[in-house]
Amino acid sequence: MLKQLSSLTVEADGRYATDRELQFLKDYFTSVDQRISAYEKVRDAADTILAEMEAEKNVRNQTEKEKLFYIGSDDRSQTCLRDMRGILRCSAAAMLIDDLERMRQAVLLWYYTIVRAFGYEKDTEIMYRLLEKLVDKHLTEEEAELMKPILQLNYTILR
Repeated sequence: MLKQLSSLTVEADGRYATDRELQFLKDYFTSVDQRISAYEKVRDAADTILAEMEAEKNVRNQTEKEKLFYIGSDDRSQTCLRDMRGILRCSAAAMLIDDLERMRQAVLLWYYTIVRAFGYEKDTEIMYRLLEKLVDKHLTEEEAELMKPILQLNYTILR
């Protein structure tokens, strides 16, 4: 939304904005209460969501041959959990201000290089699908629909 506001300021310079140009604001304001509610719920449930992810990862690591977030015998789970916490926080903020593009450019493309450098593609694919399911558990259906595009973007770019 911030990028759209900035573009509107430039495009409508010297004139009034048209109804069509203002539509994104109308759309945003009709969902602002749900966005705030979803943001607050994700913020308040972040520790629980991440603990549930960690528990799922531990179960999987006990039952599967290939362990998640290991490089050789070195467990990188705490670093990955820290990064996941940051991605979750940025995702909630991106949903709040309705700005997928900023999330993609400012956060995900940077984190993508880390995922590739450490070979975490498979780990990320598994955990970001799980993240989407866990976040959905804490939101209403309408709130989950607002969060879904961000979580799907995370999954698509990072896997």
